[in-house]
Amino acid sequence: MIGPEHEFSINDENFRALPVSDKIIKKIAGRIYNEVKLGKIFVGKELQKHVIELRADEPFETLSEFEEVMQSGLEELLSYLDNYRLLGLGMHPLLKLEEAHVWDHRDRRLYEAYDRIFNIRQHGWLNIQSFQLNISFSDEREAIEMHNKLRILLPYLTAIASASPFCEGKISFVDTRVHYYRINQKEIPLICNGVIPEKVSSFREYKGILKRIYEELAERNAYVLCREWVNSRGAIFRFSRNCIEIKIMDEQDCIKSDVALSAFVRSILRADIEEIPRDELLKKLDSAIAKGTAELKNELRILFDKAWENADDEERRYLKIVADRIENGSLGERIISRIKNGEDIIKLCEKLSNCLERNKVFS
Repeated sequence: MIGPEHEFSINDENFRALPVSDKIIKKIAGRIYNEVKLGKIFVGKELQKHVIELRADEPFETLSEFEEVMQSGLEELLSYLDNYRLLGLGMHPLLKLEEAHVWDHRDRRLYEAYDRIFNIRQHGWLNIQSFQLNISFSDEREAIEMHNKLRILLPYLTAIASASPFCEGKISFVDTRVHYYRINQKEIPLICNGVIPEKVSSFREYKGILKRIYEELAERNAYVLCREWVNSRGAIFRFSRNCIEIKIMDEQDCIKSDVALSAFVRSILRADIEEIPRDELLKKLDSAIAKGTAELKNELRILFDKAWENADDEERRYLKIVADRIENGSLGERIISRIKNGEDIIKLCEKLSNCLERNKVFS
């Protein structure tokens, strides 16, 4: 079972980010909530008021159901947006920090606590959009095995999903989101741990790590943040819903591309994956952040072949999108290439927004 969570920016026709997520939720529900049911999906707030989240009502068994339900929900949401445009990517390419607004309704005490400790008026907080994937587990043995495989896969997932090459209108890293995300809580390094989790042998060991995080927060009188979701590594246990949440991937161009990433994750987790020392994983993550797939292609091809061998027919239909990203560059790499070849960034945003609305893979 898989449960996706998507984050999109809300924009005017010139792709200026608009802090109106509360107004959209109110239009749907009649009043402001943290999230509201819309058909088979939930539409919810994020820290930034220019970002809106779509998540599944129930986890999906099949990828085709995932694509159909989430795209239908997206299209229904669009009917409430008047002339606003939605845009994927891991960061808004043009947003300046002074233009960003923080959610100021229910749960704002969480953001106030984060701000007091970490200062959220920075990239990695106010300009961040991820595609989060929840993968269910049946028991502790399966969960630990999956967690320890995912920690090795995180640099490679970052490379394939890298889609945040702009920061405040200028070319930056191919995955600028993860660059800032991994340092946004540097005041308590244990919370993020460089986004690569420790290898663990049991739930008890993992909960010991959480306990240490909570102790650090308690010393700063931030008990309100002592929840399992405060762990900001690239993959975390969500015991409240018996799943692992993968947090490392940038939001993509359309739902179909998110489904393709999910197909890759599901199929590669069935394969045997060789252990890689932590310092090597961090070097590979640095490469993925800076250059996307460029320096990791041979390793990515090996992983893709393993995924293909372990995939079912439905997964293989979507894996072709991942193969293209490995061979011809991630979304972030392609965007940089277009801009360097003279394409206007606003026109490019228009094309990417159309891809999202029409569920068409950007090429």
